[in-house]
Amino acid sequence: MSIPTFTAGVPAIDHHSHAGYVRPGERLEGIDALQRENAMGYIEANLPVAAFDAFVAARAAGDAGELARLEADHGIQALFDESSTFQSTSVYGVSLAEGTRALYGELDHAEAVRVSTQQREEDFPGLYDRALEVSETALVLTDIPAIDTQSWSPERYKPIGRIDPYLYPFGHPGFRRRGSDTPRFQRVFSSILRDLLDAEGLDEPPTTLGAYLEFVRSSIIRRHESGFVGLKIASAYVRSLDFTRRTREEADAAYALLRQDAGAVETPAYTALADYLIFAIAELAVERELPMQIHTGMGHAEPGLLLSGADPRHLEPLLSDRALNRLRVILIHGGYPYTSHLAALSQAHGNVFVDFSWMPYLHHHALERMLQEWLELLPADKVMFGTDTGQPEFHVASVARGRLLLDRALASGVADRLWTTTQADWLARRVLNENLCRVYGLEAL
Repeated sequence: MSIPTFTAGVPAIDHHSHAGYVRPGERLEGIDALQRENAMGYIEANLPVAAFDAFVAARAAGDAGELARLEADHGIQALFDESSTFQSTSVYGVSLAEGTRALYGELDHAEAVRVSTQQREEDFPGLYDRALEVSETALVLTDIPAIDTQSWSPERYKPIGRIDPYLYPFGHPGFRRRGSDTPRFQRVFSSILRDLLDAEGLDEPPTTLGAYLEFVRSSIIRRHESGFVGLKIASAYVRSLDFTRRTREEADAAYALLRQDAGAVETPAYTALADYLIFAIAELAVERELPMQIHTGMGHAEPGLLLSGADPRHLEPLLSDRALNRLRVILIHGGYPYTSHLAALSQAHGNVFVDFSWMPYLHHHALERMLQEWLELLPADKVMFGTDTGQPEFHVASVARGRLLLDRALASGVADRLWTTTQADWLARRVLNENLCRVYGLEAL
């Protein structure tokens, strides 16, 4: 029996994307780069720690000689190839293959790598536009430091700004665990902060917390006025989501201590300052009516993010704060494996919403079960669709799989007499675009 297609003809809006995240001078790579990215945890687990650290450093520096030496000593390419084989049966691998076929047709792997690389190099925005057209996506909200509005249409690509760079004006405490994922996020946050300071005419963080707060406020307002439609917290990759409101005195002391000698300061000072800044920025978001996305749940396929620190229950002090009752918070990625916790937090707070970005190309049966659970528990205005990808192949596959699994969840509800077909049609529109438009103040489609 065929599944009713409640989502057919309903334009999608991608709540969480990374479309257009191309830094100046960055070399664009094809689908093989996506396989390598998802293989990093496998590489890390099969190399001596020192060799893996040297490999990561050599890749970042473009040191061909060191990479050749490491390849000769450790056979790293064979590990990548082996990981790609193992990935092929995961939803990640299946979705990459599906999206590749949808955009380029039936090609062998080598030719698909060549074509996907060539089309990125020739016209990456045009390739992404085609992915939106193929998937019937009207627009995306893209998590990006800045966007080239000449190449990426403001009508189709609306930026979301991470607040994380503002939270760590003096960098981060030393990283002593496995993997390179957390250090990568630390470097990205620091790099973006340098750009944001430069945009405000500053060479470095100001000498006082008061002056730094003025910079943060000015920077966020400038970005909002330039077209940014929301904010995001991705700090689960570098610390726990246990955000605690701090006093100004605590924050002043931490700022002064870190400014004097950040390298000699222990973690509590970094945490106290970031906590204070999170609440200050959240209050500005209320003032400016800027929704805030928060990463919850699992991270990338490499050690770094601590799953226990990404438990959304850590957010209860933030979500329960009286000054933030009108902050529109969207807990993203389905919070896997804490999906029920996300739904419970949203059910208890009228200003808290949930999205299932990332899940369409990582999960199949789990996402269908989760949508059944969320849609039967939560009011119809609470759930949003998203992809969490900056890659056109994954975008096409994620929209197709998201539609399929939403149709299945809705069909199950109709069969069980939870909803009429009219209500299921309504829910499909709400999840795919209307809820997002309402929360972000965008024109409904």
